[in-house]
Formats: sequence, structure tokens, C-alpha cells
Amino acid sequence: MKKILYSLLAMSLIGCTAEDKISDESQVMPSITHDESINHQSPLDNYLYENIEKPYNIRILYRFTDEETSRSYTYTPARYDKSIEFVNIFNYLFLEPYIKITSKEFLKEHSFNILLLLGDPAFNADGSKNVGLASAGVKIHLTEINNIQPNSIYWLNDNFLVTLYHENAHTWHQAIRFSPTYEQISGNDYKGGNWVSAWGAYGSIEHLKAGFITTYSSYNRDEDFVELLARYIVYFNADLDGCDCATTDQTKWGRNSSNTDYQDFPDGYDAEAYNTWRNKRYNYVDNSQWNEINNESAKIWQEVLKIADAKIRDTEEYTGKEKIEQKIAIMKNYLSTTWNIDLDALRAEIRSRYPYVVGKDFEGNEVPKKDFTGLNNN
Repeated sequence: MKKILYSLLAMSLIGCTAEDKISDESQVMPSITHDESINHQSPLDNYLYENIEKPYNIRILYRFTDEETSRSYTYTPARYDKSIEFVNIFNYLFLEPYIKITSKEFLKEHSFNILLLLGDPAFNADGSKNVGLASAGVKIHLTEINNIQPNSIYWLNDNFLVTLYHENAHTWHQAIRFSPTYEQISGNDYKGGNWVSAWGAYGSIEHLKAGFITTYSSYNRDEDFVELLARYIVYFNADLDGCDCATTDQTKWGRNSSNTDYQDFPDGYDAEAYNTWRNKRYNYVDNSQWNEINNESAKIWQEVLKIADAKIRDTEEYTGKEKIEQKIAIMKNYLSTTWNIDLDALRAEIRSRYPYVVGKDFEGNEVPKKDFTGLNNN
């Protein structure tokens, strides 16, 4: 079973274990047939069948079911009201953006089949917390449903959405393989089952120098691909998210600033303007949750790549930053030419919805906040 691990010590440990790897020859689970004998007693049951399962072949199970749930952990059932909140968020931040950029038919043919909602997280023997388990591109267990923070975009990204974007991308490469050139970029540094221990203690940046956006990216080429895609969507990006602060005037770069707070900023940006822009990330944080700015999805793409701007070994031709940039270029070309998907357009559509989740836009202006508590509120 693929384990998506959000360790209490290492939030970057997300992904699939070896036993869940689907080979190139494997077939995705066939469509799930609705069981007409099931008595749909609640409005949520009927809503799920009519609006998600029937049109998109995605079955969301919020009632606890032993036959579908992994028995490796002890779980609690998802609450009915919290399941409704999740379903509305799933619609708003996953289904609707993907349909807008692709189509209803595309989503039906190229998405996971089963989504199991579980109440609370399970813990591993080492103290790490499982917020989800998944069989690559087929069935996903999402935990923490009972702890959902429906109007915190950082919480939703870290606990649910990164996993959904990751798993959905598996269905694309399982259908049509991306260029083998992608794997060759970091070919000598994939770690397989040793990906946890291979990069040293928590906080190590060695994986970035090797061209991996997370440690789990180094498991294999497929996990590398989907991990990178998911982080590209959820990380802030100075070039795509309204900074408008790029400059070739090196005297304005952070490295040349007398302000020590600016000196670690990425090159190529007016440090003063860049700092103003990056601080706007706080506008997506509730006043009582300032620590959310430390969530993984509050990271900035350019700052992560600055850390990666070194070689894993002296004999390497490229830095980790250059390798990640090469991978993104291959990914975008693959998605465009194979699936007619503009990754930047998909990213922009998803992120255009953030203000209405939080109730404030990126500038801090109040906007109508989504109420996810009732069905059909989206």
C-alpha cells in the first residue's frame, strides 16, 4: 500500500511505497458500477452518486467500510457534517478547475476511482502521521476529515490537495508515458525503497541538489513526476503570482542589499518589491493561525530552487535547480502535446479560487468567503 506520509518531523515525506507502484503494464482499476441495491438514505449519499460517481466515475465513501479500508492502521469514521465540507471543497478546488481546463469526459477517463474519507490520522511506529494512503492513481484514503479546516488554504493544500493533485497525475503517465529524458536528468540518484534514509537527517537539502523537489521524489521517475507537478501547483511563484518584481539591475538584488533579511532572496528580483510581495502570503492566514505561514504550501518556488542551486557532486554537469527546471520543461511539453493541458493555466485556475476559500484576496481585501457546510453551496 502506498503511504503518503506527513511526518510530524518532515512534512515533505509524501508519496507511494514500493508495493503500491503500478507497473507500466498494469491496468487501472475498471469503472465502479453503482450498486442499485444500496439504500441511499442521506442527502449526501444521493448527491455523491448523482454529481460525482455517475458523471465522473469517482466514488467517495464516507461511511466506514472494512472491505475498502486498509487494515494496517486503526481509523475512526468520518463525521457526516465534515464529509459534506470535504465534498464541497473537493468540488471547488479539484473537480471544477480540472473540468474547466480539460473536460468532463477527460476527468472521467483520467482520474482516481475511489476516495475513502476517514476521521482521524493514524500514526506509524516512528511517530510520523499518516494523513493518507493511496494505490497510485486508483484508490485514496484521506484521513483528518474530522479535523478539516475548510477556510484555511494552507491546511487544505498540505493535508488534502497536494495528495489529490499527485494521485491524479499518476493516471496520466500510466496511460501514456512521458519522455524517458525526464528520468535521465537525475537517473543516478533515484533511491527506491531507501528514499527516507538516503538523504540524511531531517532538514537536509541534498535531495534538492540532486534535482528532487521532495525526498520522496527520489523514489522513482513516476513519483518524481507527480511530486514535482503537485508542488509546482501549490508553491507560490514570483513569476506567476503577481510579484512583478523581476529586474536585471543587480544592485537591487537581495545578495547586494544592506538589509540582511534580503540577502538570501533569489537573484533576479528587486529585493524590496519581492519582500513586499512575499509578505502578502500572510493575507491567506487567519489571525489566530500565524504558524500556517510555515506550512509546506506557503513555500515559494524561487526560494526552494535557490536552495537547489548547487551540485550534488562535483562531477555533475547541472545543479539541482537546473535539473528541476529541465524536468518542469519536459513536464509542460508532455502535458501540452499529449493531453492538451496547459499546466500554468490549470495552476492559475486552481489558485484563482484561494481568495474565496479564505475570505481575503492576496492583497488583503475582503471577498465573499465560501460556505462549505451545506450541499450545493458552491
